Amino acid sequence: MPIRAVFNEDHAATLVEYDERPLLTNEVRIQTEYASGKHGTTMHMMDGRKRQGHRWDEEVRLYLPSDEPDPDPVPDSLVGTSGVGVISEVGADVCGWQVGDRVFGFMDVSETNIITVDRPADFIWPGFAEPSPWLIWELGDLDPLDALCFEPAYVAVNSVRESNVRFGDAVAVVGLGAIGLLTVKVAALSGAEVIFAVDPLPKRRKLAQDYGAHHVINPFAVDAALEIKEITGGGVDVAIEISGHYAALDTAIRAARFGGTVCQAGAIAGNAAELWLGREFLTNSLKMIVPRGNGAMEYAPSDYPSWDQYRVFDTIVSMMKQGKLTAPGLIDPLVSIEEFPDVFELIKHNPSEVVKYGVRF
Repeated sequence: MPIRAVFNEDHAATLVEYDERPLLTNEVRIQTEYASGKHGTTMHMMDGRKRQGHRWDEEVRLYLPSDEPDPDPVPDSLVGTSGVGVISEVGADVCGWQVGDRVFGFMDVSETNIITVDRPADFIWPGFAEPSPWLIWELGDLDPLDALCFEPAYVAVNSVRESNVRFGDAVAVVGLGAIGLLTVKVAALSGAEVIFAVDPLPKRRKLAQDYGAHHVINPFAVDAALEIKEITGGGVDVAIEISGHYAALDTAIRAARFGGTVCQAGAIAGNAAELWLGREFLTNSLKMIVPRGNGAMEYAPSDYPSWDQYRVFDTIVSMMKQGKLTAPGLIDPLVSIEEFPDVFELIKHNPSEVVKYGVRF
């Protein structure tokens, strides 16, 4: 029987066997070659600090106090977000795809994946639950490990576009996980004159340089915001926080120039007791945005209908295939499916060793 990765009730990664179900008429079955997921987002969901006795009320769009126990967010659910594989079976009504096609798209960390090939009129982010994600593209000559990065690139692209980064701007990216590193790359492609990349981990700072950062800063060694202000003579036009920590948001706020934009793209959990919004944020008349795509990918970008989620993803894929949006070294480590539980323990206890994991089958 085939195997897949899941999270158990103790929030540990494990492998389970599963039965193959018959295909619906508009589905394809894919024999997975490579897969990956978003470990930072997963850990954020597991710790439950976003809820803490509250529940999301869709009607009023508020978190309201609740006596209900926090739902377990990820047990027996989809672990992965992206994958590469070969179509092994097609449904009766499938057109445009055939057995043997090598494809990539939304997939789980599973030996096989079933994809619905129809694109619904309204984009609904697959998230960490069924039904099966859809959206696949032909792999062609694209490096499979670059292809695994198409999904986190969505947040990077939206963060840059919705921050209105323009040719010649000064930009700071605070937090260099997979999304932050891709944000550096997208900012460079957008024509930023100078890019600052801030992260305490040397391995990630080196990748940021490779992706187009002009200055890399260890925030544990120096006052990163002060250094940015001194180098630029006033601060950056756009500061993008992408790590999900209040200290990083504080750095982004302090690094922005008068009238600048702070993009809060990281999924921050917990209480902001140490965030002083009455200081630089107020005095420098800053604008703060949250890009659509940060935990709300079911909503279209701000410039909809000119841009919708399909156009964003199709553009990312096009830029990847043109060799412009590449991410060499981002998938690290690359392990077998049998090694995945050990890698997830490494993510929990020594995250500096993992940039973005990849699983090969």
